[in-house]
Amino acid sequence: MPNRTRSHARRAMVLCCILVSPIFILMTGCGQNGREAAPLETQALETTPVEKTTEAALEIPLATHLDDSLRINQIQVVATHNSYHAMPPLDLLELVKLVYPDAETWEYDHPPLDVQLNRGIRSFELDLHHTDKGYEVFHVQDFDAETTCPDFVCCLRVIRQWSQAHPEHVPIITLIELKKEDVPQATTQTYPFEAEDLDALDDLLLSVFSLDELITPDDVRGDYPTLAEAVRAGNWPTLAEARGKCMFVLHTGGVHAENYTRNAPSCEGRPMFMEGAGGQPYDAVFVENNPMRPELTERVKEGFIVRTRADANLREGRAGDTARREAAFESGAHIISTDFPRGGAHPETGYVVELPGDVAARPNPVTAP
Repeated sequence: MPNRTRSHARRAMVLCCILVSPIFILMTGCGQNGREAAPLETQALETTPVEKTTEAALEIPLATHLDDSLRINQIQVVATHNSYHAMPPLDLLELVKLVYPDAETWEYDHPPLDVQLNRGIRSFELDLHHTDKGYEVFHVQDFDAETTCPDFVCCLRVIRQWSQAHPEHVPIITLIELKKEDVPQATTQTYPFEAEDLDALDDLLLSVFSLDELITPDDVRGDYPTLAEAVRAGNWPTLAEARGKCMFVLHTGGVHAENYTRNAPSCEGRPMFMEGAGGQPYDAVFVENNPMRPELTERVKEGFIVRTRADANLREGRAGDTARREAAFESGAHIISTDFPRGGAHPETGYVVELPGDVAARPNPVTAP
């Protein structure tokens, strides 16, 4: 069971205070019963400390004899959606559902990031909120704020520590979503991400990772006029060049894209990629959450890296519906995101998203030679 970085007692007190008016009659208490204890893990893969565990078997299909023949846009990996997410305590979650029906989609747990990496996950999604404490990582302030790593730097350090202990891993790609939501009745104040915040995020990233530990836009662009031209020309690094490295993508757009690419239209000098928008010089990585859309495979064939989702809002997991999952794998999307990764199957339907053969990566079914 993931360690909680926020106090259940404090959360209970806050929620009792802010929800008491609309549902006073229905409230019978806000005690800290939390959730039932998770069962003990049964696989050594999931329990051995990260620094002592090298899961080489997860890399077998992408062994070194493929290092010079496959580029990083010619592989496929599994990701977790809201990778930091820990489910709120059950008593509080039931309380919140009375005011926010969407809270029923928060009923999923992810283990810490290093445990996910041990299980073969090679891509993450982190939600960043600008608060009085800095750049915190959580889903919804106050109401769904349980997390396995409390802030941006903490998450980065976990990823880097695992990466350093497993230098032959295929690239770990992390999407950074910048969030600013006005949540009724929430007491935690959040602020918009301004241009200086984007610079600060770059600085924080480079305070944890050195440039030679990253795949950056400049690495891909090379001598091409724009990043998008380099991508269409297939100038992604080979596996030999990319093993042991990490890559970060700002999963946002609009004014954030304008600010991040101002005076750097192809993200020149920046450590992170910007999510593609189409027709932009910085286009390299696209997020297309619906794997059924034909545009997804078109992007893949053009050379771009694409992330999609095998399931959403827990629907597929609860129904045991695998159609979207299979469409995601067949689409050629490079990153297949899920709330039900290896080791986290739905307890009733058994729905899970994992590559065949218990591997961390495989040659892409559309782009691999």
